[in-house]
Amino acid sequence: MENREKASNALLAVFPTSEAFHQFAASSDGISVAESFVEFGKRKRLIGSRDRESLAAFIQGRSVEETEEDVPGNLTFEEVLHSKEELLNLKISVRAWTDRINSLIEEEQIDLPKVSNSMLTRLKKEPADTLYKQNVLRSLAFWIGHERGELGRRWNYDTLVRLCNENRAIEHFNDGVRVGFSLSSRGDFIDQNVVGWLKRALRDYFDKGFDVSVRRSSGKIRSYNITTFYIDFPREGGGTGLAPYRQSLKSAVSLAHHMAIRWALSDYCTKKRFLAIGIVAGEYAGLDSYLLCLLNAKLAGDPVIRVSDYARQYLLINDVRVILSEKPTEIALANEEVLFIWSVIGLWNFIYFDFIPDLLEDPILQNDRKTIKMLNQTLWFSDEQGAESEIHGNAVIKFLKSPQNSLLGTEIAKTLYFRRRFPEAIEILRIVLSINPADLVARTLRMVIFRDMALDAPTYSGAESIFRMAEQEASYLQQNSVSRSSEDFYCEYGIACLARALTAMKESRRKGVASEPGAVPGRIFFSSLEKAEDLFEKGMTVSPSGIRSFYLLGSVRVLKALVRADEKILTESGRLSGKSELIQEQTANLFRQRGYFLSENPTKEQQDLLERLIMKKSIFHNDSVSLQAYRPTISFTGAVMLWDYFPVRTVGLARKVLRYIQEAIRLAREIEGEGICIYSFSRMYGEVMSTGKFIEHMMNSIACVKEAAGENLAERPEDEIIERTGDRMELLMTLNFGDMEVD
Repeated sequence: MENREKASNALLAVFPTSEAFHQFAASSDGISVAESFVEFGKRKRLIGSRDRESLAAFIQGRSVEETEEDVPGNLTFEEVLHSKEELLNLKISVRAWTDRINSLIEEEQIDLPKVSNSMLTRLKKEPADTLYKQNVLRSLAFWIGHERGELGRRWNYDTLVRLCNENRAIEHFNDGVRVGFSLSSRGDFIDQNVVGWLKRALRDYFDKGFDVSVRRSSGKIRSYNITTFYIDFPREGGGTGLAPYRQSLKSAVSLAHHMAIRWALSDYCTKKRFLAIGIVAGEYAGLDSYLLCLLNAKLAGDPVIRVSDYARQYLLINDVRVILSEKPTEIALANEEVLFIWSVIGLWNFIYFDFIPDLLEDPILQNDRKTIKMLNQTLWFSDEQGAESEIHGNAVIKFLKSPQNSLLGTEIAKTLYFRRRFPEAIEILRIVLSINPADLVARTLRMVIFRDMALDAPTYSGAESIFRMAEQEASYLQQNSVSRSSEDFYCEYGIACLARALTAMKESRRKGVASEPGAVPGRIFFSSLEKAEDLFEKGMTVSPSGIRSFYLLGSVRVLKALVRADEKILTESGRLSGKSELIQEQTANLFRQRGYFLSENPTKEQQDLLERLIMKKSIFHNDSVSLQAYRPTISFTGAVMLWDYFPVRTVGLARKVLRYIQEAIRLAREIEGEGICIYSFSRMYGEVMSTGKFIEHMMNSIACVKEAAGENLAERPEDEIIERTGDRMELLMTLNFGDMEVD
């Protein structure tokens, strides 16, 4: 197809009629986009004059000559994406497609927004009810017309908007979670520019799909006065109690976390301006007085995020991983009621809360050679002559000017950690901990980084010395009673012990000795495994859900049982497998410990009930996680729990396991281009791993399930039991350990 024809089809896919173009170009928000289309039409020789009237005349002429093709009825935008190969002749992934769309938009100098996977996910569920969403659909239509000319008339912009189901009934909500934002002056003026920044930042959060789980009824910005705004997150669905608040709470805390970091990074954030963020929950009609009191309260330590007593209870019961002050501040209200205000002093950001886009895009936090040199210069050599000319304003500079902002410091360290910039992350955490040595999240993250550094060490002695540093971090927190009620601390500490045990096993296999007198790796293996088991049990004890520690405890117990039954595993290379009776005994005991009692030969009803209970717990945990880098592992561990822990393997179970693993691959591929690693459990212990290596491990897992389950799974009955061949049972949790031996 000639370039001129491609250009014509692209233009008409975006503006099917001249009326559509006139209406869009007449709005103040559409001026720059319309002008870019005029320039495009002139460059491609579609119009003779560089003006809107010529472009409108061109569109009108073509729309008279051609008629719009019918679109299959009852389709949704989600179904179009799902059937993109059949409907759009598109045989590539959605991520690859968005890359091509964005390249075309940039190449043709069209002033439309880039398309992101997260926004496409939102458009599957929501109407195109904002200009940003509508312009994303125009970007899609432009590509379809340009690259699939024969389909451009059918799948034009008007069609895509209609498919997003913009005419849904308006819902009214009486209760949920309310988040407030208030700017206050401590010497610097709060002018329209500052207020405008806050409103734009809030609007961006929803329009650009930073949290794809937010429902369409959320996101409307309302104001109390010119410097104080609030946003509602309605409770989800019916039901009684606190469970319907789970998703709303997670979305509210994610927004608060996002805005607290963005404010700290903005040019308007100074020591003489303050942004307070308050979270309340319950019936909306009675929340305003509590929220305003939260926002206006002067609290020790100036916490940015503060929550009401009811919101605190909802957060704890629903397993939303925030760290609150030990005691509340009591404020007397005008009606003599006492309001308890709890300060949010930390969030488990490196496990549960997603990345801040500003930090992912910050020029000093990238992974190229020039950036690394600039970051090292900023952190360690900024006082040297000539350094000033190379160092400009960036996230690290802003943090160094306000080192007391531990939330910003740990968020920068988290970003560096997931880009495997371990020394730089540790330096940021050193600064955070120099001000508050008992910062639970910062010190736990430093322990985690030491763990990954030990796994990367070229020698066993080097690994051991770094593992001991990780041990010291944990010991400090325990000795100072900081960690007593945190499942995530116990889990991360236990994972470090598990990683140490498996590193010792790797060394034992290399040397071929384990139980001989003086064989240090063997002794360390067993002692580390015992400690990991104890820590995971503590994690289950203090957690409202315990699903994370439950999974990890199971993996440790199975590993310990395998080695106790056959100590040659410590000295001989190969996969970690064992007799099925032994493994089933360990997993059955674990289920009983959770109160799930199974008979020796469980019936189908018992197994179905167990599966429902475990999946319910998993969903409860998963709802609290928005971190892109951790979600692939959640899908993988769901597969492991079904395949490795359940007493009977069936064809239906195998299909579910394969779906979980394929979902893990899909989620991993979504972040391939972000330059971040995945927090993976694919080798039993936790580590940050490249997406390529993680996907390789998932493909190994798929092959393992298919080998055990046999051929033609789709055609066989769901309740068909998969008979085991041989007396040894292959496990997904241990499948990729052999890969560790060759790293």
